[in-house]
This record gives sequence, C-alpha cells and structure tokens, in this order.
Amino acid sequence: MTSSKASNVKFGLREKIRLTASLVFDTAWRIGSGKEGETMSDLGVVLDTLGQPVLPGSSLKGKLRSTCETLSHALGLSACMLNHAASGVSCTSDVNYYSRVCRDAYQQASKKGLKSRMRWIADNTCDVCKLFGSPIQAGRLWISDGTLEDWASIVQVRDGVVIDRDSQTAVKGLKYDYEVVPPSSRFKIVIDFENPTSADLALLGAALFQWSAGSSIGGFTSRGLGRFHLNEIKLCGVDMCNPAQRLKFLTGTTTESRLSDLGSWEKYFTKHIKSRVNGTSVTSDAQVASETKEG
Repeated sequence: MTSSKASNVKFGLREKIRLTASLVFDTAWRIGSGKEGETMSDLGVVLDTLGQPVLPGSSLKGKLRSTCETLSHALGLSACMLNHAASGVSCTSDVNYYSRVCRDAYQQASKKGLKSRMRWIADNTCDVCKLFGSPIQAGRLWISDGTLEDWASIVQVRDGVVIDRDSQTAVKGLKYDYEVVPPSSRFKIVIDFENPTSADLALLGAALFQWSAGSSIGGFTSRGLGRFHLNEIKLCGVDMCNPAQRLKFLTGTTTESRLSDLGSWEKYFTKHIKSRVNGTSVTSDAQVASETKEG
C-alpha cells in the first residue's frame, strides 16, 4: 500500500506515452563492431547472428540525448553536457562535481525524508538529465533496439587513408578499409516515456522534428555517412486520470489494445514547444491530479 507521504512525492504511473517510427537511412551508415569485419575488412560493422545489421538502442538514445542537449537552450532548458566545467550548469550527473560539491548536501537532504531528497534532486539536476537519467535518479525515457524492416542484404567495403593534418596529404603506408551498410536500410524504433512534464515533451518533440527532417548517427558522419530521417511516426499512450483510458490499459492483453491513439504527433508536441517559447503552460489531466494531491 502506498503511504500518503509517498504519494506526495508523485510516485506511480500517471501517464505513459509510446512513440513508434520508421528510421530510414538516406546514405550508407556504420555502427562499428570494434573488430575486424565479416568481409575481413579492418573495421567491421555490428551484425547479428544472421548477418543482419544491428541498430542498438544505446546508440539511438545517445544520439537523442545529444540532439536534446543541442536544442535545450532554444527552449530555455538546461543541459549540463555531463561536464559542469564546460557547460557551467550545476548537475549531479557530473560525477566529479557531485563528489566535490554535492554529496554532503544530498546526504543532508536525504536525512530530512523522502520528500526533501526528491526536491533536492529536482533542484540539482539539469532538464536533459531529468529526462535521460542521472547517477541518483532513473530516467523517464526508454528506446528499444531498432527492428530491421528492410535492407540491401549486403555489406560494402570502402577504402580509407590516414591524413597528415600538417601537410593535408595521405600518410604513406597507412591505408585501411571499413565496412558500411548500404542506404535505404529501414528500422522500426520504439520510444517509451513515463510521467512526462510539459518541458520533457517540448524537448523530445523538438528532437523528433529535427530527426524527421534529417540527422545523422554512427561512425564517419563527417564523411557523409549515417544520414537518416524518421517517417510513419505514430503516437499512443494512456492518461490514468481518464477512466476510459485507464480501464483500457488495465484490461488490454497487447500493447495496441492497452494504449489509446493520441492523434497527430506534430500537433501534440507543437503545443508543448509553443508553451516553452511563449512562456505559457500546458498541463495534462494527470499532472493536474498529481499536483492537486501534493497541494
């Protein structure tokens, strides 16, 4: 049973969002395996046991995080870049900064109870780390490995050379080759998001708009590899303050039957982005109910 004190800290599932999309590579791309390739090339790509390319969720989440960090200041949100000295943003995610400056304050706040500790974490964590997680707080966003939908069924090998930065010429004898997966590869990706704030949704939405227009991922992107875009984006979810949605979520036997269609993803995220840019607020029914309980 959840105590009244714990409920004031906003525990429990109040809202869940699931976003699915097709990620399509417009150019050849590579996620390096760190070892020799199946074609005996010097630098291989990650393949599964069937010899098919893999798009790891860790790579997707890392790219999404860097996109959110880039866009955060345009939305008036903070990003520590995991480095307090470089960003000037105080955040517990910088382990050295936390150990040097924050640990004692965190322990003191923890002694005062759960509510005090949660408030301290919120006050000392940047907006990007609130979304993706920090050493003392779990993230609210999960990304699956990409599910392969289509590819050319071959791995290509390209030549590379080491360049002398002073002479701007190739270094004699330092030639290598590397594998790439041809363009038009397509993966289905799934992003799950629990208990988002309007700021979280503005940040994620801005990143999705950028990805739908085009971005890049993987190795050798400065050489033109890894360009991709999103299409067929679909948004569904559940608001636990909506009785019909709550019943559907609790009694459904598949993901599709448990979650409700949230309509156009562009409209959904645009309202949250506008609220950040214009300084207004967007509050869901789930957030209203939670804040009412806390008050």
